[in-house]
Order: sequence, then C-alpha cells, then structure tokens
Amino acid sequence: MSEPRTVEEVKNDIRERIGTRAPFLHADKAESEQALARMPDFQGETWAAAWNELGAKWEDKALAAEKAGDAGEAKSAFLKSYGYYGIARHPFPSSPGKHHGYLKTREMFLAASKYFDIAVEKVSIPFQPKPIVGHLRLPKKLPAPMIMHWGGIDNWKEERHSFGENFVKQGWGCLIIDSPGTGECPMLAGPDAHQVHLAVLEYLLKRPEVDSNKVAAVGASFGGHWSTKLAHLAPDKLRAAVNWGGGIHHFFQPQWQERSRHADSYLFDLIEARANLFGKKTFDELCAVMPALSLKDPGLLDQPCAPLLIVNGKEDKQVPLEDFYLLLEHGRPKTMRLFPGGHMGAIPNIMKTVVDWLHTKLD
Repeated sequence: MSEPRTVEEVKNDIRERIGTRAPFLHADKAESEQALARMPDFQGETWAAAWNELGAKWEDKALAAEKAGDAGEAKSAFLKSYGYYGIARHPFPSSPGKHHGYLKTREMFLAASKYFDIAVEKVSIPFQPKPIVGHLRLPKKLPAPMIMHWGGIDNWKEERHSFGENFVKQGWGCLIIDSPGTGECPMLAGPDAHQVHLAVLEYLLKRPEVDSNKVAAVGASFGGHWSTKLAHLAPDKLRAAVNWGGGIHHFFQPQWQERSRHADSYLFDLIEARANLFGKKTFDELCAVMPALSLKDPGLLDQPCAPLLIVNGKEDKQVPLEDFYLLLEHGRPKTMRLFPGGHMGAIPNIMKTVVDWLHTKLD
C-alpha cells in the first residue's frame, strides 16, 4: 500500500491536469496557480473557497457577455465558470462551500449549453423515490443510435461534457446521467441500484427519436461497473456496452480497498468519495457494503451479455486488472484493450478506440 502524498505532490499533479483532464479541462494555468497558492491543505472549505471565487468571476463575465449579445464570449465564459465551480465541489460536496460549487456547476453548465451546436435537453425520467435527471442531446438525423453514458465517483454528468461531445459528433444521440450515489441520481450505490439504468434504458427505447435497435451504454471509471452489469441484465436490448475502468469483483473486496486507499492517481479523499456513493463515511463502513456489488458472486458473469468492450490503463492502482481478466474468463467472449498509464489510461487515442469499436456495433 502506498503512503498518502504530500500537499506539494498533489499540487504538482493538479498542475499537470490543467486543461487536459476533468474537472480541470476549462481551467487556466495562471488562475489555477493563484488558487493553489491559497491552499496550505485541501480541507473542504479551503479548497472550495479558492475555486468558487474563480467560478463567480467568470459567471459575472458570462452574464455581462450575454447581456451584450456576445454569444461566443458568453458560451466560453459560462464554460469557464462551470469548470471552476466543478473543481470547487471535487470530489464530492462534503462541505457547504463544496455544495454551493456543485449547485453552481449545474446552473452554469445548463447556461453554457444554450450555445452548443447540439442543444442539451434536461429530461426527468419517472422513478421512485424521485425522478432520474439526465442531459439528452439528439442529432439532426433521426431516429439515431443512442449512447447512454455515466461517470464514476467524482465525474458527474456535468463533467462528462467532453465525452458527450465526442459521441454526438459521430451522429449519435447521447443521454448522460449521474451514477448511483452521485449528483442527482435518486439511488445510492448498492446491489439494486442498476434499477436506475434499466429505467433509463426503457425510457430511451420508447422515444421515437431513438433507433431502438442501436442503444449502447458507456460507463467510465466506477461507472464501468454499471455498464457491465446492464450488459448482463439486458443483453437483448443493448447493442453494445463499454467498461472503461470499472470494478467487477476483486475491486469490491476489503483487501483491495486497503491496497488502493492511497492510490497516487487520485488527488485526495479517495476512500471518502467511494464511501459517499453508499451514504457512508469511514473505511470500515465502506468495506462492509462493497462486497455486495460483486458481479461474480451471484453468477451474473456466466449469463448472456451484450457485446462488451473493456478498456483501461495497464498500470491502474485504483481498480485491479484481475477484474478485467475475470470478465474474459466468464460468459460470452469479449473484447479488451489495455493502454499505457494508470486508471482510465493516459493517452488520447483511448477515446478513438472506444468510438471506432462502437461504430462497428452501431453503424
């Protein structure tokens, strides 16, 4: 097990992510340095205050540009604002300042989306105890293939914007939702939380704009667990599924949680963020609930499965590679590609691999 990183080591990691990785895609290097200089540590309010200030700065610029009728500047500034507020709530809203950042992230993203070439429709899908909220985008040519997409423990639906952009550029529709235990999802993570994904799938199959024979699910990070589970639960309704770095069985065992608790590919609060999915707070509470998510123990992996692509970085310290080999050893044959780097891989053509593979299933 690795040791926790120092504050300066984490700051250097953040510097490398500016402009390249969510939630730092829309951040400016100079402004980020100003924010980092204010942080002797990464306590909730310390972290949130610095980034919320930048979010508010760009929100004011966006509103001024909008008032002046400058659509291009308004879009750019709203995206900047949404990006900074998204950093403020990272990895989850554990303090008042982070919660404020999260609410603003949602507001600013939808404000920016008014200027997208392919509009975002905020949909509300009936579910209990409360609706499933999603961001739907539809191409001009209909009915269209549809990608269901979701992220992991800290990349919520607003931060999946760059993935959604990639999908809609292919002529596909895209519906992005929050994974169980994150954002506006109506269920915490648990062995029954796949009901959310089944409800979304049924909703899409009934929409006339969707080619019901060409629906795929793409889950990123922890979200890959849910796309894999859906592929086994609805093999005749899904045309394809992608697991981009999600755990299957070994990941959910206490031994791996202990081994990965200080994974250096995660900035900070990894265990707390994982526990938050389940409405828990401590490492022991997390270890008590995680094993129930195994897809191997209930025999699901030996059941029929929609065509499944597995991709990840081969040096992943957050999710064990043994989980991906386990998928290959059970059920129907599957496709796997490992890339250089840690969790999720570290080279840009992973997305191209995913998109190219989806084309073979959806075209």
